[in-house]
Amino acid sequence: LFVAFVLLVVVSLGAMMWGLETQRRDALVVNLAGRQRMLAQQMGRLAFEAGLGEDVTNAALQEAKQTFNQTLFALQDGGAAPYLSNTTVSLPFTRDPGIRSALDAVIFAWDDFSNLLDELQHTPRDDSSFLTKLRSIEEKSSALVTRADEVVRLYEVDATSKVNRLRAMQFTFLVGALILLGVGAWITRKSALEPLRDL
Repeated sequence: LFVAFVLLVVVSLGAMMWGLETQRRDALVVNLAGRQRMLAQQMGRLAFEAGLGEDVTNAALQEAKQTFNQTLFALQDGGAAPYLSNTTVSLPFTRDPGIRSALDAVIFAWDDFSNLLDELQHTPRDDSSFLTKLRSIEEKSSALVTRADEVVRLYEVDATSKVNRLRAMQFTFLVGALILLGVGAWITRKSALEPLRDL
């Protein structure tokens, strides 16, 4: 009984440590997925000031594009993603099929959006096609934001389900500990207290 109780405590502690690490990693992933939405909006705004010869805006747009692209593929396939200033974080491989499908939809929307941004940066602002490309970018930016929102929602649902599983495990450990204590009390009574009383 003593060994079983010790093992129960050790397993419970291990599960809690695993759960805390999983929550930390999930919080980081949700944070980066949420940043993708803000980057899509930022690129949509920068597009209004971009164009041939707009070097400062074009440089900011390229930086946002690079960050979005690296983070997107790190979310899907795992690997390094830019985080804060001049630092990177390692993201796990996404196994959930629903999230992978949502990320595929983001990649599909991102390819069109990225190509349009490249074309816009090489188009003079007084060119007749500039406004047409800008309107198209505005529409695709909205679609990209919507798909990025769906990814964030799915990551949050996945993180919540992991927290619920951890709670269920902790409740199971508590019930197991109470059962062991009850069995221990019964055995102590039968093997020691009752013979002593009879004696």
